[in-house]
Amino acid sequence: MLMPQYILTEAGGALSGNTSSAAMRWFEEVRGRAACGGAVEFTPQGFSMWPALRPGVDTVRVQRADAYRVSDIVLASCSEPRGIFLHRVAGVRQDGLVLMGDSNLYQTEFCRYEDIAGKVVGLRRGGRELSGSFSWRVLAAVQRLPGCFRRLCVRLCTMSIRKRRR
Repeated sequence: MLMPQYILTEAGGALSGNTSSAAMRWFEEVRGRAACGGAVEFTPQGFSMWPALRPGVDTVRVQRADAYRVSDIVLASCSEPRGIFLHRVAGVRQDGLVLMGDSNLYQTEFCRYEDIAGKVVGLRRGGRELSGSFSWRVLAAVQRLPGCFRRLCVRLCTMSIRKRRR
């Protein structure tokens, strides 16, 4: 059966901890569509998931999931701190998930399972599908390293991208 797919061209400023009413309406729309079995695509904003997600460049596809595990990227409305985040799962608890952005070394967020819209099941960069690729899996593995090694990897990725632009 073909699942409905919705494309939201604007993230509504909803990411990176935004708590505005427009952001919350956007999140509820995404959560409602994902709950009906559809996939929702949008372009994330903000640098908290750099280098895995490039703001304004990448398009992510979010779908509802039955289970979440460490290193999945989820879209959630968090209570600690309050806001909407597209971050990686850093820990799984009985009552919810602990999230952390890839470029964050220490700050985490907590969200209950019922406050999760879905997880990223697809990533497109420059028209090319990257989900499941070797580089995508490497970036997920890097996030399980201690903070000092993660910071080094982020710097190396940044230098590599700057070199390619010259």
